[in-house]
Amino acid sequence: MIERADLPVEALTVDPMQSRKQAWTGDDTDQQLVSSIDADGLYHDLIVRPVDAVDVGVTNDTVDDSDDGQQSAAAQEPQYAIVAGSRRYHAAMEAGYETIPCKILKTDDLDAAWTSLLENTDRRELSEQEIAEQLNLIYELIRPRDDREVEVVDDSEANELLTQDRFDTEQGALQHLAERFYGRSDDGAVDLIKGHLRTADLPPVLQALFKTPSDRTTREQTALDNYGIDTRSTLGSGEGKSGTSREIVALHNTLEAELDTDTIDPTAAVLETVGSLRFDEMSEQELRRSLRDFRNEVSAELDENAATEQEQVFQETLRRHADDLRELHEEIEPTRPFKKVDILGPETQHHSRWHVQAMRTRGVDSHSELVRELYQERLEALATEQGWD
Repeated sequence: MIERADLPVEALTVDPMQSRKQAWTGDDTDQQLVSSIDADGLYHDLIVRPVDAVDVGVTNDTVDDSDDGQQSAAAQEPQYAIVAGSRRYHAAMEAGYETIPCKILKTDDLDAAWTSLLENTDRRELSEQEIAEQLNLIYELIRPRDDREVEVVDDSEANELLTQDRFDTEQGALQHLAERFYGRSDDGAVDLIKGHLRTADLPPVLQALFKTPSDRTTREQTALDNYGIDTRSTLGSGEGKSGTSREIVALHNTLEAELDTDTIDPTAAVLETVGSLRFDEMSEQELRRSLRDFRNEVSAELDENAATEQEQVFQETLRRHADDLRELHEEIEPTRPFKKVDILGPETQHHSRWHVQAMRTRGVDSHSELVRELYQERLEALATEQGWD
């Protein structure tokens, strides 16, 4: 049974199972939430659980409002951990709330992790990186443990905690994740889960590609900026369903396997690739295709050349791909009529080229004029074919 109560802000802290790792930055989006709560109130309760139910340590994330700078006993020892709603919690405090409506769950770490993930994805509030990280957290709680990972201890309760809720096989754990997250456990859904876990296994700076700008650390922002990557944007769909992370993982794995890592750092090589092959207004589909084409070509080129030439081969291949993409964008983009679709789609690319060529051949100055001419010509041809009066 779920209990509902208005809890003082000093009694609350962020749950370690919370899917948002950087819930509050105070940026414009956060301040809009403060204004909304200040004007209209909280539409949804926070979801919390007693701190006593948390097996992993919690941190006190409350604000000290006392005049003498001393925290109260309640603030030093929070009673409830926020499973979902950490942004609303911070915004409510900034809006001056002293108590916040909460739904109190009696749940363990595993269920709390699921609740946080599903609550936030239902609200479309998580980036692709956050979804991957949260699914990986849950996977680590339920996957089978290798005997080498389990230390022999005398405490029977500790031994029980090491094995409870765990599956006997990795496939069983993956199918459980797929069933809970996607509502199905077929091979396709399991492959999607594996993709999320591979994303979570990327070096942190590559995971930052899929974070929202406000969630990136200063070091991550600087690293992306140094490679010419637009730090105002986020790769991925925001729903954890895009294939961009899959291509980033595949490129990193390929470079890590084939490069002499003493000469070229695979992580740096991926960042340089993204910075070189991504253009303004480029769709995710086009970026994925560009990354895949580059990976296939650079892999073949590296196989055919000596290790001492790897850096030169990588740079020349990347420069060639970047130049080809730049030429394509410069040729099509200024007069492209199909601006809301993928310009490198197999049909749209041809149509855009033909459209530009037709305008030049006919000497027309606008898309609408060309379309009107083509429409009239086609209509007259159809009338002749069909014998219309």
